[in-house]
Amino acid sequence: RKRTRTTFSSAQVYELEKKFQRCQYLSAVDRLNLAAALSMSDVQVKRWFQNRRCKERHRA
Repeated sequence: RKRTRTTFSSAQVYELEKKFQRCQYLSAVDRLNLAAALSMSDVQVKRWFQNRRCKERHRA
């Protein structure tokens, strides 16, 4: 069964990007706190950061 693609709100993306600019790798505690603040799951935040780092590497 295929999962549906998650779309994040512009507010969520703004906060995620802001955090990413400060630190590209989050600790488990920071990830949980950010997920709770943005009403996202821990895994969603983890995957977003993984994908964002990958995107950054491809730009270089």
